[in-house]
Amino acid sequence: MTRRISAALAAVAVTLSLGAFGAPAASAASLSEAQTPVQGSVGLCLVIPFGSLVLPICL
Repeated sequence: MTRRISAALAAVAVTLSLGAFGAPAASAASLSEAQTPVQGSVGLCLVIPFGSLVLPICL
């Protein structure tokens, strides 16, 4: 039971940290100024529990 909770919390932490780094900054610019091309990426993570160790693998 504890491993499932820790694996779920690790998955949430990895997802939120990737979202925080990948999210654009808030801006009050007009719509025409806000439509600039942006380079970015999408992350995919898999969390594998090994006993008391949780191994996140992200691509």
